Amino acid sequence: MEVLVTGGAGYIGSHVALSLLDSGYDVTVIDDLSTGNENLVPAQSEFIKCNINDSKKIESLIKKKKFIAIMHFAGFIQVEESIKYPGKYFNNNTKNSSILFENCFNNGLRNIIFSSSAAVYGNSDKELVKENTNLNPLNPYGESKVQTENKLIQMRKEN
Repeated sequence: MEVLVTGGAGYIGSHVALSLLDSGYDVTVIDDLSTGNENLVPAQSEFIKCNINDSKKIESLIKKKKFIAIMHFAGFIQVEESIKYPGKYFNNNTKNSSILFENCFNNGLRNIIFSSSAAVYGNSDKELVKENTNLNPLNPYGESKVQTENKLIQMRKEN
């Protein structure tokens, strides 16, 4: 069984890839290395350098490998940078993720795990934040994640 991990050259993505490998899965990692480090990609995985918006390369990969799931960790995560350059975050985190999700659905890969962020909740007054806590992002980074979640929910309903 094979899993596709986006952002697998980043901290969280690389650790998830390692855990999947330890659990007996075959892992393919894609990352454009814009913020990741190729040295973090597990040696036992297949690494493909590409952006998640590279529809042709990813479509070919999905058709070739027949993944059971995709775990999506690729994205920009710096709150301060998102305030300074919000367009960069909406383009990468939301638009490119939408392209990736559309590609997955169009090619039969419907098991999508999206790594969002606690930043979607803002500064909650609740002691324990749950998944159904009201969304209140306070910066473009958090908002880009909310928009990506909404896009994935919408696509799931349509497919």
